Parts: sequence; structure tokens; C-alpha cells
Amino acid sequence: MTCPHFPACVGCPWIGHPYAEQLAAKRGRVVEALAAALPPAARPHVAPVVPAPARTGYRVQVKLVVHAARDGPLLGLYHPGTHRVADVTRCPLHERSITGALPVIRHALAAEAVPIHGAGRDGVRYLLVRASLHERRLLVTLVSSRVPLPGAARLARRLRAELPLAGLLLNENPSAGNVILGPVTHHLWGEATLRERYGDLVLAAGPTAFVQANTRMAARIYADLAGAAALRGHERVLDLYCGVGGVALTLAAGAAAVLGIEEVEAAVACARDNARRNRLRNANFEAGRVEELPASAGSIDLVTLNPPRKGCGEAVARRLLALAAPRILYLSCAPASFARDAAALISGGYQLLGIRPYDLMPQTDHVELLGSFARRAGGIQGSGRRDRHPDDRNHLLGSRSALAQGAGAPSAARDRQRAVTSSMQASSAESPLRRSPAVDVPAAGTAAFPP
Repeated sequence: MTCPHFPACVGCPWIGHPYAEQLAAKRGRVVEALAAALPPAARPHVAPVVPAPARTGYRVQVKLVVHAARDGPLLGLYHPGTHRVADVTRCPLHERSITGALPVIRHALAAEAVPIHGAGRDGVRYLLVRASLHERRLLVTLVSSRVPLPGAARLARRLRAELPLAGLLLNENPSAGNVILGPVTHHLWGEATLRERYGDLVLAAGPTAFVQANTRMAARIYADLAGAAALRGHERVLDLYCGVGGVALTLAAGAAAVLGIEEVEAAVACARDNARRNRLRNANFEAGRVEELPASAGSIDLVTLNPPRKGCGEAVARRLLALAAPRILYLSCAPASFARDAAALISGGYQLLGIRPYDLMPQTDHVELLGSFARRAGGIQGSGRRDRHPDDRNHLLGSRSALAQGAGAPSAARDRQRAVTSSMQASSAESPLRRSPAVDVPAAGTAAFPP
């Protein structure tokens, strides 16, 4: 396989390498990260990498620099270490509808004389395009340092006529840094979100909410995560870094109650809409920083988390240990930060049972992984800590009096604690609130995931 933009664009460094070698190298990255962070006895079996069903044309969203060139706007990526822009409009990884849309958008920007950001001039800086395989439509977002944007109405009319457009949005970002999205998004035409199907779920997301770039592989990961969770209907699940609700709503069908925590408020709004859309009334979502999660969030049977590349870090790991859920399922996009966090969880009384990697982005060095943890019976050996009793409800459910005192926590933090606790209680009002005991840890080599 060849790329018309290589080597000017280095976004796909493994393109041209045999696919079997790519999969082996990605598994090797996971094994090496674990070896660097964990002693041999704590390292589980790493399953072979789950291959992607499509090795090109899989990327359903792109974020491109818009650059004013002599012959019109240039859509591309920066050369490494420079501010020179390489055209990537024919990238073989882009989903087919995006490949077809990029030259149309480029021509429309030029034809309608839409200003482009540059030296001494404000205008369009970035272009975001997201495609829905389910609806065969596109959500287009322009990121501009100038609002209102001259020519925007004409641009909307042209793109509506030439593309299967779901919506056209304008994100305002006048900052001088390299952060792509600003805090305010304006509606130009159509819908503000785009719907996509993942198995039995239909999820909608706007441009500021995170969604996986490979829809088919995301659906596979959600299905595998549900299989690993093996819910029986009585469990209470806490989903951290929940985004628009993909993991939380996948698990809600088999759980008594699910609570998702997410810092991005726009994503939380989408998650709540997605719960209503999929008629999952036992799922609730709260906006807040996972780092401020109260240890008294309630009786939790399973914690799931999908943090950004930096991982969850020490503060969140401490809160996970305080919650002492019998099981944790950790979805990661960075083996090194996962291994670091795994070491913290293992030292606090968990065992890492197994890891399944996924090739979410073929032709790149990116590897996704799902790790399964179980809490050892008795907690940390020699620590003097006792396992909490299933009926110790005042502490586990975080009574209002305990939360109100909150060890001197600020009022905003106390409010978040109350919201978390009340959300879990409301979700499972019709289900018995019970805590699973510490699980028996399987012997070494036992499969942690269903086949």
C-alpha cells in the first residue's frame, strides 16, 4: 500500500509494512510497557491484537489545518516541527465520504471568499469533518478566529447543495496557541450533533465531544467490554471519563444502575440525550472532574474507565483504591500510562487478570487495550485494612450528613459528592443496593475475556 502524501505527511508511519508485522509490533509495545512497570509475577498474558476489519478508509473524523495558499485554501497537517502545511486530502485512511467532501469544502471556501487565518488576518483556522456510517451524513465544523465569519451563510447554502450535510457549525477560537477548539460553538445550519450506531446503541455527539475515529472497532471494543463485565442485572457500575456514554450505555442494559462522570459538559449533555434516545432510564451522567470523585460515591460493583492518553494518574488511582470495587475494566489508548496506573492498582490490592489489545488505527503505531482487574480478597496484605461489609451502607452510600461534613471539602466539591450519590441512588431505586464481595482471583493464565 502506498500513500500519495508520504513522506510529506508522517501521520501513518507504518503504511507499506505487512499487516501481520504491524499487529506483532503493537502487541510488542504493550508487552514492553508492562515489563517496564510491573514485576514478572504481576504481568498477565497479553492476547493477540484484535485486527481491524478495514485497514484503510476507516477514519470517520478528521481535524485539519486550513492554510491560505497561493492557489486557494490548503487542507492538511503540519510538517513535524514546522508550521508548513502538507496537503492530506487524499489520505487513504479517511472514510470515503470524507475523502469526497474535502475538495468540495476547499472549493466552497475559495468560491465564497471565506477569510482564512494567517499572518495579521483572522478567519478559518481548522476544519473538522465527522462522518456517520449509520446515516451516511457529515457534520462539518469550522474553527475560526473571526466571528461572525464573512461568507458563512453563502458557504452553508453551497455545502447543503453539494454534500450530505447533517449540520454546519462554527467554533470560535481566537487564542494564539495550538489548541484546536475554543469554548464556544455557533450554529450555522442543520443539526448540532451527528448520530452513529454502535451495535444496538445509537449515539449522538457534537464536535467538542470525543468519539473514536474507527466506528467499527469501537463497536467491537464496546461488545468485548460488555462480555468481560458479564453483568447479571443487579450490579452498580461507575463509568469514568464517560464521554457521550458509549461504555456506560452499553453496560446499562445489563446493570441495575450506571453512573457516568465526564469533565466536558457538552459531552455530558449528549450522554443524557443518548440515554433517553436508547430508553435506558437506569443510566445517569454527571459533569465533573474524575480527580474529584468522592470516595463515598456509593456501593460500586464495577468501575470502568477510558482516560485520555496521560492515563488516570495518582489522584484517580487513590480514589479507585478507596472505592475498592471488586472489578475494574480499564480501556486505554497509551500502553505506558496504562502500565503505570496498573502498577498503582496492583500495589493497592488488585490483580491484573489479562489484557486484550485492539488495532484501532491500522498503518499507525497506535494501539488500544482493555485491561481487566480484580480486587484480591482481604485487600492489601499486611495493610491492616479490612474489606467493607456488604451492609455497611452508611459509609458506602455516602449519607447526606457524612457528605455534608466532607472533611472540610469546599461547597462545590460537596455538591458534586451529593450529585454523584443521589444519581446512583435514583438510578437503582427499584433494585436492591448490594455490594459484591471481593472476587476470587483466577489462577495465572486464566482467560480474563470471553473468546
